[in-house]
Amino acid sequence: MTDSPESELAEGLRRGDEQAFEQLYRIYGDGLYHLAERMLGSAADAADVLQETFVAVFRRIETWRGEGSLKSWLYQIAVRFAYRARKRRPYTVDFEDEATTQPPAVNDPPPAEMDFRAAVDTEIRRLPTRARMVFVMHTVDGMTHGEIAKVLEVDEGTSKSQLHYARSLLKRRLARFERELA
Repeated sequence: MTDSPESELAEGLRRGDEQAFEQLYRIYGDGLYHLAERMLGSAADAADVLQETFVAVFRRIETWRGEGSLKSWLYQIAVRFAYRARKRRPYTVDFEDEATTQPPAVNDPPPAEMDFRAAVDTEIRRLPTRARMVFVMHTVDGMTHGEIAKVLEVDEGTSKSQLHYARSLLKRRLARFERELA
């Protein structure tokens, strides 16, 4: 019986194979970085989370037993470090504040300097934390609801409802671009 590619990669990591570690980074580094950046809103903090994640993987690879996917395990670690990074910060404005979660009026013209892509990125950062994480993991990283549920330690139904919530908020908040994009 042939081992899965994830199992073979994990075995390489357990043996201390640098190529396996580089391969792991090539496969998952960008996705983990972008998740952390969207959670934290800071490239520097995201880079720190990415580094902490890979150091933890290097030190704790023997704890991964292959029961879930290696990807899910990596994302669990990154999410935990991102939560810790948020807690370590001095006072910051939380995007979940009630005043900031209100969408702009549909009739407001978009600022001239704000293009659609920038608006999407801004609105993704404004999503409530759990909805933002589910949206990024599902839409950007292509994770299934089962994988997301495992990473966030929630039911699959919660993942699905958070994705629906995120999409409906984004649709409402980006409605001001509908006329321009039609």
